[in-house]
Amino acid sequence: MELLQLVYCRNLEYFFVQLLKKIIPNLFTSLNFLCGCLAAYLAFKNLFEAAFLMVFLGAFFDLFDGFFARLLGAESEFGLQFDSMADLITSGLVPGVVMYNLFLENGVRELDFSMTILQSNFTFSFAPYALIGFLIPLAAGIRLARFNIDEEQQFEFKGLPAPANALFIVALPLLVEHPLFESIKPIITSYTTLLIITLISAIMMNIRLPLFSFKIKSLSFREYRFQLVMFLLSFPIFYFFNWAAVPLLILIYLILNVIRSSTTFNN
Repeated sequence: MELLQLVYCRNLEYFFVQLLKKIIPNLFTSLNFLCGCLAAYLAFKNLFEAAFLMVFLGAFFDLFDGFFARLLGAESEFGLQFDSMADLITSGLVPGVVMYNLFLENGVRELDFSMTILQSNFTFSFAPYALIGFLIPLAAGIRLARFNIDEEQQFEFKGLPAPANALFIVALPLLVEHPLFESIKPIITSYTTLLIITLISAIMMNIRLPLFSFKIKSLSFREYRFQLVMFLLSFPIFYFFNWAAVPLLILIYLILNVIRSSTTFNN
């Protein structure tokens, strides 16, 4: 009888351990998903600072769902797909909404449309010229779908990750409101500049340029010198620019990768 109880307890313990292994990574993914939903609502309300905070938290949860999945040996096809769906909201839809509203703040006019279908009248308003902002979610969706089937992105990225791109876009309102950048706010928020940023954003997510990640696969200093430079630069930049440092750091990240690629090519 005692033997049966022992076996039962061990089986029950094993069951709960396996259940926790599955729940913990998906819990972080769920938090990322919910952060994205809240950020989308805040972005629609033009509460850009709050939307940025939610996207930042979503990116944090996105980082740790994969970390715990690998740590607990709980990686699964479901987790991979669920993670991409959450990223499509947090890192795709939200920056698209932010960019759409930035176009509206720039003076792009909304037009009223009305149509009748099966004796029902439908009336709605939107800004056709601001819809270009939704190229960002479209490009993010393509990027995430390609990432799911690409086995070459385990230790480095091919193209700008969607969360990094999202942080760049949603932090733009914080950048232009910073006192040090107030003088160039009209330039950054002009329709032409926003259009160029949108197009470059969509391209950078899907270009096949190798970009370093911060995943460690060896202890070689030479292999991680660019990551170390990025890490050291982040402290003074955050000190001087606070959250407005985020888009600046992503630009530095891209520049370091261009230097890295040219150095590798020359070698």
